[in-house]
Amino acid sequence: MEKNKIKEKIQILINHFNAGNFRFVIKETEKLLIKLPDNIFLINLIGSSYQNLGDHETAIKTFLHILNLDNKNIAAYNNLGNVFKNMKNFEEAKINYEKALEINPNFVNARTNYGNLFFELNNYEAAITNLKKAIHIDNKSVQPYYNLGVVYQSIGETEKALQNFEMVLKLAPYFTNADKMISRFTKYSKNHHHIKQMEDKIRNQKLNHSQKSQLHFALGKAYEDFGEFGTSFQNIKLGNYHKKKFIKYDLSDDLKTFKELKAFFSKYNFQSNSKNLKEKKIIFIIGLPRSGTSLVEQIMSSHSKIYGCGELDYMTKLITENLYTKNILDNDKINKLSLSKKDEIAKNYINYVEKFQPNSLIYTDKAPLNFIWVGIIKILLPNSKIIHCKRNSKDNILSLYKNDFDDRLNFSYDFDDLFKFYKEYRELMDLWKTKLNKEIYDVEYENIINNPETEIKKLLKFCELDFEENCLNFYKNKRPIKTVSSAQARRPLYNKSINSYKNFEIYMKDIFQQIDNFK
Repeated sequence: MEKNKIKEKIQILINHFNAGNFRFVIKETEKLLIKLPDNIFLINLIGSSYQNLGDHETAIKTFLHILNLDNKNIAAYNNLGNVFKNMKNFEEAKINYEKALEINPNFVNARTNYGNLFFELNNYEAAITNLKKAIHIDNKSVQPYYNLGVVYQSIGETEKALQNFEMVLKLAPYFTNADKMISRFTKYSKNHHHIKQMEDKIRNQKLNHSQKSQLHFALGKAYEDFGEFGTSFQNIKLGNYHKKKFIKYDLSDDLKTFKELKAFFSKYNFQSNSKNLKEKKIIFIIGLPRSGTSLVEQIMSSHSKIYGCGELDYMTKLITENLYTKNILDNDKINKLSLSKKDEIAKNYINYVEKFQPNSLIYTDKAPLNFIWVGIIKILLPNSKIIHCKRNSKDNILSLYKNDFDDRLNFSYDFDDLFKFYKEYRELMDLWKTKLNKEIYDVEYENIINNPETEIKKLLKFCELDFEENCLNFYKNKRPIKTVSSAQARRPLYNKSINSYKNFEIYMKDIFQQIDNFK
């Protein structure tokens, strides 16, 4: 095969990879490998495709095959590190990043990913050190600046975050993730320079749906800041429109899960659940996203006995791996959980949270969507505490619709999906409350805002903890907050967001009417 034709075919494969057509890439690359056996670039492309498809085992085998051909291949070590990191196997991820960096300390991708690993483990000092090293290696590489900005934002150092996001936009003006991140901690006035920059940018016809979505959400937030709610909502609506265009989400998958859970647990007797006296204490902070879970975790993690792990997806990962069959929750598997299997899953979860802070007495996990798994959580970890965050439904729905989330909240970009998901959430929480009444503590966002000391004392009493003054001064807590709520949870309590739905009531009357009727 001629060299030019090979280059052309490889470029086509790269284009398909960048477009997310991973199965096509695997199929066509395997054909090309027949003519170019043991071509490491092509094998790496296949491994990366399997990695993006979530087939971690095949990805690992593929990258190990490369290392059998070339045990100094830094790309393969780096990619292995990424796979293990995605699998939450942080020890193996660390080993492989370090192998890549031992071979080439100036490999910027591995240095950046090494920094990201420390950030995921909430070791932000090591994350900052490694990301700064990556920038020193290549000060024109965009990703280290962006990731460093995210780290600084998560620990409340917004000036440093802004400097790094602005450097991203200087190097890559259409890296609109940086615009979105800047908007989250910026208080806009009418003539703020960033608004003009974003509006000039959005007129570019070559922007894809993802870029348009991020800019419109950012502009929606900007116009809301100085009270132009009509223009704000126009941008929010366009942000949701473009987001819906490129995400792959089918609500029916979530509806099946809700149906299976309600069918199984409506007949389940939790009284037969035995307590485990040796069980590590976990506090799960749940609720509809944007209901105040970040605020509650910030309060709780300010207590001397509690380590706040943040928003973890590990419980969902364990349940999916152990209790699903062909992407569907399998009630038969829940029913047949042996004591040894329960202990194995629970131990895996405990081992995971202990990696953040091995000596902590108590951990919080504030993944809001764990409300889905309350019944399973109480089977696996019967001693766990469940704090259910509640908020005015209309404020909550508005906050979901007007924000651009990074993952797992794809139901929020369409009014129909959003209301159906909200309805299922309400029905499922009613079931959990019926079955586990005294084991779930409802905390209302508005009550914390209006009467913080009384509410925080009640919250701590439910968790069998004494009151500490630090919990009132939660906004001084420097722990990383990696969610949309990072800026808000670092401020003293404020009531501006209570009844904020009224500013948008005229534009959202259809879904608000559905909420009123559902009550």
